[in-house]
Amino acid sequence: MSMYSKFAEWYDRIFPFSPGVYAFLNHHLGDRGGPVLDLGCGTGDYCSAFTRDGIQAVGLDLDQAMVSQARTRAPETEFHVLDMAEFRTLGGPWSMIYCIGNTAAHLPQGRFWSCVEDVAERLLPDGVWIVQVMNWDYVLGLPSFVFPPKVMEGAVFHRAYEDITPESLTFRTGLDIEGRRVFDDQVRLHPLPSADIVAGHEARGFRLVEHVSDYAGSGFDPDVFSANIFVFTR
Repeated sequence: MSMYSKFAEWYDRIFPFSPGVYAFLNHHLGDRGGPVLDLGCGTGDYCSAFTRDGIQAVGLDLDQAMVSQARTRAPETEFHVLDMAEFRTLGGPWSMIYCIGNTAAHLPQGRFWSCVEDVAERLLPDGVWIVQVMNWDYVLGLPSFVFPPKVMEGAVFHRAYEDITPESLTFRTGLDIEGRRVFDDQVRLHPLPSADIVAGHEARGFRLVEHVSDYAGSGFDPDVFSANIFVFTR
């Protein structure tokens, strides 16, 4: 059972739907219409929101428990249990493909760039590719990093980065429910500095449209811990 299956029932409380994130996605989709593809959809909040608004949306996630919740919540939306790097099997082309929530960092660099090349092939003309990771520029300068605990009613979610190297790092998580540790888990992530992300995309024919630190559009500062959000077109 994966880290994500273990807290699937808590996922929406830990990472609730954000109107700001959805507004950002919608803004960059513009008047292109669908279809849109969510790589690493979790429990499917954003796909189901697109469906609600009349945009064809498809979501995929490697975790069966997450996808089961997504299908239950939004049976009218198409979801698949699938590795994001294998999305090409779903066809296309797509008006927008997005991968948010640091999902892309689960792919080793070779598989990530192979996935990006598939994105390039499967976007409609002037299609949009949005990818969000952590600000690895900041993290890679540290020996470790502990996130502030995420406190919810009856539960506390813990996260930390350890064993940080330029090639990979350990992402540790833990969930306490009513003071009792329910699980601890870890997964290896693969950081890429901002300059490498931009250069790698430009080498593959993408044009950078926007680079910001949050979904409100704040400017990116590599020396401040934040998200790292890129919007590209072809």
